[in-house]
Amino acid sequence: MIERDRDLLARVGRFNTNLGMATVELMQRQDGGELPADGLLLLANHLEALATLADDLRARAAEVDGRVVEIPSPTTRDVAADG
Repeated sequence: MIERDRDLLARVGRFNTNLGMATVELMQRQDGGELPADGLLLLANHLEALATLADDLRARAAEVDGRVVEIPSPTTRDVAADG
């Protein structure tokens, strides 16, 4: 399981790096202060990946604690975020 934990931490590190680079690129591509739509969509995709990573971290924490945790489906998560 140590390898799995290391993989989770490596994913967090890659996510952090990728999100930072995407944010800087988006700021550099502003046109008169307005953000480009394609850049906003790319950033949104990165943030969706964060939800998946968070679910995987929660599941691993539950596994370490010996608990069973229900992970929300993407549809359920979307409704909760919008509501």
